[in-house]
Amino acid sequence: MIKFISKYFNQKKSNLYYSKNESWWLIGFSMLLSSGVFVEPLLICASLKKGNLSEMWLYWSATIGVACSISFFAHLWKNVPVNTENEFIFFRFSGIAAKVLHIFRSLYLGAAIIPFIIAFSLLAISKICSHILQIEINSVIFIITIFLLLFTVFNSFKSRIKIDFFLFSIFIILFVVLFFSLCFYTNGLSNLSSTIKSKNNGLQILPSLGSNALNAFFIFISVQWWSASILDYPDMNGQKLMSSKNINGLVKSVFIPNFILLFFRILLFTLPFMAVYYGYTKGFTDSELAFASLFTNVLPEWMLILVVLFFLIPFLVVVQNNQNWAGSLLVENFYKKHINKESNTKIIGIIVMMSVVLVASIIAVNSDSLIGITKLLFTMTAGVGPVFILRWYWWRINAWSQLSAMLAGLIYPFLYDWFFKNNDWFHQIIQNFQNKNLIDFYPLKLVVLTILVCITWIIITFLTPVTDKNVLQNFASTIKPGGFWKPFHNSGKSYFKYRVLAWILQIAKGFLTYFVFWNFLLGNYYNVILQLLIIIMLFSASYYIVNLANKKYDLNL
Repeated sequence: MIKFISKYFNQKKSNLYYSKNESWWLIGFSMLLSSGVFVEPLLICASLKKGNLSEMWLYWSATIGVACSISFFAHLWKNVPVNTENEFIFFRFSGIAAKVLHIFRSLYLGAAIIPFIIAFSLLAISKICSHILQIEINSVIFIITIFLLLFTVFNSFKSRIKIDFFLFSIFIILFVVLFFSLCFYTNGLSNLSSTIKSKNNGLQILPSLGSNALNAFFIFISVQWWSASILDYPDMNGQKLMSSKNINGLVKSVFIPNFILLFFRILLFTLPFMAVYYGYTKGFTDSELAFASLFTNVLPEWMLILVVLFFLIPFLVVVQNNQNWAGSLLVENFYKKHINKESNTKIIGIIVMMSVVLVASIIAVNSDSLIGITKLLFTMTAGVGPVFILRWYWWRINAWSQLSAMLAGLIYPFLYDWFFKNNDWFHQIIQNFQNKNLIDFYPLKLVVLTILVCITWIIITFLTPVTDKNVLQNFASTIKPGGFWKPFHNSGKSYFKYRVLAWILQIAKGFLTYFVFWNFLLGNYYNVILQLLIIIMLFSASYYIVNLANKKYDLNL
């Protein structure tokens, strides 16, 4: 087996972790399928069983961040002269701080965060397959883990994005078949609409006034998207954007697939409502597991294999992409950069990617809640987002800024929980604030952590030396990001007004999608058509404006 793997990769000329001059549609649909869309129905189903959709805004608030990424950062990555996204650190920062940050981030993301991301997807798919196949969930995790380990042998960046497009094609066909089959066996969407109207009991897509859920909603859409989310594509998607042929192709790769995803999600989101309002989820103690009951109760047994394939495809893409990213961090950026520069890292890369899956499977076995993993990941990155944003647009941000933010984001959540459990004074303050202001534990925790982390990295920024001026000048001259780069020549223009306008239009388009979905469920089809027309206009306008800003930026280079 080892000889086969060695022979296979020694024959490959391309690097495992990056590529260049890739087509926009390969990049775009790869990013689309790795967005984790198959998880959302499980979370919606869980929220519905609890009697509200407010918890979903923890997830949906990312719409603001996605729009921000497209408008303000995608074009910048195209002109970064590095191969992997973590190499950006040495291009932007300098000195011992850059080296420490590079090592820490490689290990932190590759060995800690990415396994949690994979574990999240692994737990989701295992819950679905466990119910459909009537197999104990830990056994499912074990079987899928073995499959992933075997599939790792063929995991390289260039082949990955091509396989992703092929899998996307199959995925769409499966969805069409399953969606219309479910409609057929449940008497269609009209029956669903009438059932929802008769059993609604006050369920709304927006939280009611004066509720804890409303306060959480405002925190999610005002704080979380920039605080707990990292907006500037510092992940596998960053490497995908760097592989695009040109800026025009880059814009297509992030716009067009996301527009397609919009319509797909409207239909996909109806499925958990079928599961709950048709009564298939009754008796389930695990509300996230309950979603799979829709398929087992409605579809013929022979179609269940199609259901498994339907969910396995995006899961496989998510895992394979994150595996590759972990390999890029741990092998290409850590081992090869700091330990053995002359080594043949292809075999080591396979071993590392396998190890990441094994760690993820251990996490999945010891977890029972998808929303729990989501909240943990968000709290561990609370307050980090501003550093990732500002490192492009403000020269004063240095390596110590990013390092201190990441360390604080890692440490503070555990200190917060420890003090809440063991310090009566702190516990009482938090409890009283929650009761007085109708804020649940997690939203309040997110706000406190964001404030503490931001204070930490701001102080560290001004207490530590500035980045080497030659490095800053090279960055400003090469990227020309605009923003606060006044001390340096040729810093370019951000075309900020264009980008802000495009951002606002994209946010409006994204949030309107959820109301289209709501009206679609309730059978208000005239509203659906009107809102879809508005969405198309918003998309067209934002696409045009971003293209215009990027053309001006490209000419400015």
